[in-house]
Amino acid sequence: MKIVLTGAAGHLGGICRAPLAQMCDELVSTDLRDEIGDLAANETYVKADIGDFDAMLSLLEGADQVVHFGSIPDEAPWEEILHSNILSAYNIWESAYRHGVKRIVFASSIHAVGMHPKQQFIDTEVPHRPDTYYGLAKCFTEDLASLYWDKRGLETVAMRIYSASGKPGNRGESGVEMIRKRSVKN
Repeated sequence: MKIVLTGAAGHLGGICRAPLAQMCDELVSTDLRDEIGDLAANETYVKADIGDFDAMLSLLEGADQVVHFGSIPDEAPWEEILHSNILSAYNIWESAYRHGVKRIVFASSIHAVGMHPKQQFIDTEVPHRPDTYYGLAKCFTEDLASLYWDKRGLETVAMRIYSASGKPGNRGESGVEMIRKRSVKN
């Protein structure tokens, strides 16, 4: 199995590299940095811009799964979010579809629902209420994933990440909320 990891030089991507390498025959890690440190024996690194369609189309060739953690990881000017978080999502899902990728695992964010009152219970059915352009980009990608499932059968597991700090400071600062898993028959 071949897995492509976007955002491999980021905090979460860096944490995921070693475990992903153990789960597959080939791990292709990508980011914008020139290098990302020591590679696993079955890992290759490709410097690439996820906002470049041709680069993603080439990168995803032969992949079975994509773990998409690449993007600007916080609020930024609209033009940067548009390129790195929204355009890149289209590039990845369309390239994955064209190459017959089976599944995308996507790092969404609590910012997709960040404008709901803090005292309100948030579950997997709550509508989007983004609190930033970053959150809006996560909403776009969740909806894009839904479209690609409904129209093209491309499975996505999206996780709304609440916090990625090393040590939780309290009960509310840990974990990942699984928001959507559409399964297909194996």
